[in-house]
Amino acid sequence: MRLRRVLSAAVGAGAVAALLLPATAAQAAETYPAPVSGAWTLTGQGYGHGYGLSQWGAQSRALAGQDYRRILGDYYPGTTVGDRDDRGLRVQITRVSGSEVYLHSAGAAPLRVGERTVPQSQRVQVKFENGALQLTAWEPGWRLVWSDRWTSVPTISGDDGIWIERADGSGNRYRGTVSIPLTERITPVNNVSLEEYLLGVVPRESPSWFAGEALKAQAVAARSYALSTLRPASSPYDLCDSESCQVYGGVQQRASNGAIQELQPASTTAAVRATAGEIREYAGAPAFTQFSSSNGGFMATGSKPYLRAGEDYWSSPAGKVSQDTVAGWTAQLPVATVARNCPAGGALRSMTVTARDGSGPWGGRVTGLFLRCSTGDRALSGPSVARFGGALRSSLWNVVPGGSAQIASTWQRLGAAEGVLGAPTTPIFALPQVEGSYQRFEEGNVYWSPRSGASAVRGAILGKWAALGYENSVLGFPTTNEGPVTKGGIGQQFLNGSIYFSPRTGAHEVHGSIRQKWISLGWEAGYLGLPTTDEIRLRAGAFSAFEGGSIYFSPASGTHVVRGAIRDAWGRVGWENGRLGYPTSDEYDVPGGKRSDFQGGAITWTPGGGAVVTYR
Repeated sequence: MRLRRVLSAAVGAGAVAALLLPATAAQAAETYPAPVSGAWTLTGQGYGHGYGLSQWGAQSRALAGQDYRRILGDYYPGTTVGDRDDRGLRVQITRVSGSEVYLHSAGAAPLRVGERTVPQSQRVQVKFENGALQLTAWEPGWRLVWSDRWTSVPTISGDDGIWIERADGSGNRYRGTVSIPLTERITPVNNVSLEEYLLGVVPRESPSWFAGEALKAQAVAARSYALSTLRPASSPYDLCDSESCQVYGGVQQRASNGAIQELQPASTTAAVRATAGEIREYAGAPAFTQFSSSNGGFMATGSKPYLRAGEDYWSSPAGKVSQDTVAGWTAQLPVATVARNCPAGGALRSMTVTARDGSGPWGGRVTGLFLRCSTGDRALSGPSVARFGGALRSSLWNVVPGGSAQIASTWQRLGAAEGVLGAPTTPIFALPQVEGSYQRFEEGNVYWSPRSGASAVRGAILGKWAALGYENSVLGFPTTNEGPVTKGGIGQQFLNGSIYFSPRTGAHEVHGSIRQKWISLGWEAGYLGLPTTDEIRLRAGAFSAFEGGSIYFSPASGTHVVRGAIRDAWGRVGWENGRLGYPTSDEYDVPGGKRSDFQGGAITWTPGGGAVVTYR
């Protein structure tokens, strides 16, 4: 710590003031330019929308000894235990839907199709043709048995259940009966009791190896959700079998190679049976018990009073069970995925997070985005926009600023908290206008960009760079840390120039052709020494002053040094605005003295005659 204080004091009083300057004009803005790598790295928490019950949270709670009613009460505060009799449901089967589907008996008992009896050896093909359903029974080898035309909705039943299949034989087995609405795309409807339906839902929504109390909580939530989301009686179905409702798979699933997977394990069946009829109620009606895989430690505010925002330790990275891989995660978000939202297929320039819901780290879930595109801007809002169509596990995420590892490494190399930078005082921020990032420390900042790498900037050099506009200045990002130079000073290199400091000269930048000229003369070790001004713009040119002279530039004259008595004489006749104009040569030897040429003449110096101006 003493070494750091000594080094900080050595750079002059200006260093203290410089450290008080903001690191960038918009340090907290969540604007992320499109990275050259083609993807942002994100860190996130949770999986799904985060409303109501967290399935992984329920598992953590169950393993900690909480029973299912306690779990449900915490996830749906204000709801009470209710009871409902079993009832029939009409479930739309979208997983086996297409231009044609096939039905056949799941056991020895035949199917019944109106007046027809279909033994297990036969399959019934269903297609929509000329405004009606065409039902055709086939024996193996595609031998036609019968074909009927239906202009009403047929219902198919079978005492051993029904397989609904594709042409290749893959499909699912269901209990109850199957109805076929009269639509061009054949989408069967499974008519099944609520409790039988739940046997096919719970294992699709929660892992069957979850603790019993977690599975009971899922069963009650699924039962309540189903009853709270039934479609009107005028609809051809009450619920669907996809994530748009609840995932429902029926009893078994068969692949095209004939392999059969059981979909109703004993553990989930036991959970449904143990909670038969039980629901969560609110104001006397089934509660809208939304649930998701994981809330990442923070519940989101939903559309009902009992879907409240709040912290959930049991679903957080700190409180999760070891098998939980979604409480915390990292992911790559491709620029191309976000760019799909640009108007007219434009290229994405930057993404800005404009709104969060306030529940969780980083300000909570992302609910608003602003995209700057080559074809115009686009604002996105809503609770699901930040998942980009399911490309991300949840909307509770934050962009990991590029260069985080490099910034940390630079700090470590400089001595970490005991080094010249001291301890960090902010997290790592992404810069809003260019791809890059920075972090503040007690005694300076570390900046990173893909082109420059990571370097520390501090003291008077930081103050000068800040005054110039930081990374948006003519200098760009730093490419080295500061280091000592000859003649008692320190210097630091940037992408497009340098800043040098000494107590006698102050801190000044050098860039462009003037810097190249200075380098060719030996940097500060040459006869010019350290800069005493920044580059100053002139009419049709520029100059920088140094301890031993000045360097002038104009497109017409080039870049040249003027110094000593010749420089003084040039000043007396009007500098570059006089008849002489800009220098066209450095000072060079002539018999008995020195000379510099200018656009409009020359200045010659001798010991006896001093500096004499001659015009063309």
